[in-house]
Amino acid sequence: MSVQVHDQLSIIERIERALVLLAYFIELDGDVRLPMYEKFEAELEEHKQALATRQRARRRLAAYTEVGAAGPIRERVHALGGPILTAKASGEHAS
Repeated sequence: MSVQVHDQLSIIERIERALVLLAYFIELDGDVRLPMYEKFEAELEEHKQALATRQRARRRLAAYTEVGAAGPIRERVHALGGPILTAKASGEHAS
């Protein structure tokens, strides 16, 4: 696998590939690799949960900004010294 392809893989894809490789080693070597396999499985689940949470947050923000209610949020965040949410930052795309 080239370095360029490896860089394009998400952490979830890389862990899934590692689990396949570990499964092969378990077949060859027996139970000695089971703790590592279990650790990778747990890491995979954590990353999938984090991804799902980010996706839910993005959907909530998109739904909120679609109804035009983001104005008060933008103003309040800016008043508190935070960044102003732009269409790009909130995940909206120009049409």
